[in-house]
Amino acid sequence: MGFGALGMEMMQNEFSAIGMRNIWSDDNRLRKICEVEVTLAQAQAELRIIPKDKADIIRKHVKLENIDRRKLRLSYGRSGHFISGFVKYFEDILPENAGDYLHYGATTQDILDTGMVLQLKEAHEDTLKRLQKLMRLIAEKSEELSEAVGVGRAHGNHAIPISYGYKLAVYLNELMEMYVRLKNSEVFVFTSAFSGAVGSYAGYGEKGLETAELIAEKLELSFNQIGWHTQRSRFVDYMHILAMVSGVMGKMGKNLFDLSRSEIKEFDESYGKGRQGSTAMPTMQNPYLSEAVYNLANIIHNEMNMMYQSMLVSHEKDTITWRNQWVAIPNMNMYLSGQFAYLTAALQNGDFHLEAIEKNLHVEQGMIVSERIMLALSSKIGKSAAHCLMYTIGNVSREENRSFEENVRANEAVQEALSKEELDDLFNVHTYIGQSEKLCKEILSRYKYFDF
Repeated sequence: MGFGALGMEMMQNEFSAIGMRNIWSDDNRLRKICEVEVTLAQAQAELRIIPKDKADIIRKHVKLENIDRRKLRLSYGRSGHFISGFVKYFEDILPENAGDYLHYGATTQDILDTGMVLQLKEAHEDTLKRLQKLMRLIAEKSEELSEAVGVGRAHGNHAIPISYGYKLAVYLNELMEMYVRLKNSEVFVFTSAFSGAVGSYAGYGEKGLETAELIAEKLELSFNQIGWHTQRSRFVDYMHILAMVSGVMGKMGKNLFDLSRSEIKEFDESYGKGRQGSTAMPTMQNPYLSEAVYNLANIIHNEMNMMYQSMLVSHEKDTITWRNQWVAIPNMNMYLSGQFAYLTAALQNGDFHLEAIEKNLHVEQGMIVSERIMLALSSKIGKSAAHCLMYTIGNVSREENRSFEENVRANEAVQEALSKEELDDLFNVHTYIGQSEKLCKEILSRYKYFDF
């Protein structure tokens, strides 16, 4: 039984994906701690710091499946210190006094930090797979809509037309950049931490650096001889990238939410048989997936504040801010997995409606190309005069509730400057999309050859 959004069975699937929860589970945390302790003993045995037969016993017995959870809880409960209780638990059950060589020369932070790095490395692989799938879906939708023209919106209002494929490809472009940043962070982030109590390797003896490097090699992690117990920037840097990935998804979720509004309806989420949107209004089909994507971005960004605070470590070690990362890193990864799941489902099952996209281009009766007409008039009557004219006609059209296009065509100054044929071309909303279609194709081409 758990508590809160990530712990309660009735809520956890609304905030996270089971695969990511398994990575940050009690079982996997214990598994990683066992792996780290065993690897420490093996490395020390190879370097003849501890007896090989004792390391073999440690390797054979220090495993998740050998742990009696109740006895382990009692052990660390009595000691008031998890790793002390963990070590004492195995000291009591390891034969031939092998427990004397478990955790030999190590400090708690060596074990917990390295164990968390191993968990984060697993989470990283899961995140990359989810990101790959999401990018593929966005690319497919962008390709499908590459020739569609829709409303480009600024400040929530209609601005000028845009390629609808480009509207989606912008997200793809940003996520590809985030993917590269995640990959480039691997060497820096996935680094072992075996430098002893205050980062001096004293407890590991003369072979301290050699031991730490060998452990890193065995765990397939990077090695940095300067201990990073107090240098939390590697985690802050990594989670900052995840927070930005979350931000891109949150932005997309918010925009899909807007496009789902009844008066816009350019997008809607799939409501398969049995799915309901309201207990009060039977016909409602609310964009809950998009809402959840946006909501989770807010939650993840709030957690990021704890990561920044975790850098404020006192001297060579404390748990004051270190504990922040125990909360924020698992939570942010799990919330992010939920965000991926929601956005992927929305795009996989939802629909973009070409009829509504086309209809919305004409809602403001020609105002969407007022910039284009102004620029065409500029060479005839000057930019300032053209801007003033379009501004005036726009205001009159709103006040009189008349078509902007009709008022422009009826204006004498416009008639003197532009022919009917020229105005026909200028009011063609499908031909005023700038370079957006070209840019869409460039992004999709780059994605096609993207190095995963």
